[in-house]
Amino acid sequence: MIDRQHMWMTNGPSAQNREATTRRALLGAAVGALAGAAVLATPTRASAGVSPQGADGVRRVADRAMDRFDHGWRTGEWDPFLAMLTPRFSFWFPEGEWRGRHEGEAGRRAVEAWARFHGDNGNRVHGRRRTVTTMGHRVLYEYDSRGASPSTAGYLNWETIILGVTGERISAFHEYWGNIPPTGE
Repeated sequence: MIDRQHMWMTNGPSAQNREATTRRALLGAAVGALAGAAVLATPTRASAGVSPQGADGVRRVADRAMDRFDHGWRTGEWDPFLAMLTPRFSFWFPEGEWRGRHEGEAGRRAVEAWARFHGDNGNRVHGRRRTVTTMGHRVLYEYDSRGASPSTAGYLNWETIILGVTGERISAFHEYWGNIPPTGE
């Protein structure tokens, strides 16, 4: 005797529908995976044109800027750092005359005034980079810093600095402090 239920389940319309549904599901998963990979591989508007070298290129540009930033603090010579800034710039600073968020051409003017003030007043700080993290077109630096001149002798702080990279220049400098205001030991 033939089991009609078994025959119908393995050869009937439901079995054919299950096979077709399974094939469609597998095909749909494959198409979805390919579409997802294409979306991930497509540059977003925020990162398009940022750096043709990818994360390594972004990190290289940011490190060069931070080397110049450190040089500015040690020597008072800020021009090499300022030469790396884009004309429209994002500058965020936690206190003093430059406290707040400065964007565009005003951001460029604010960071230039900030650097010149420290250079002209003999303010010197030595920082030690603790960690560096690349995040798309941004690079985050964590520093331990201390004053190295009579005018900054009481300065002891840790900072987080985030640079935005556009091509071979930086378009943002955002600084955050651990001690506000910084204090000596």
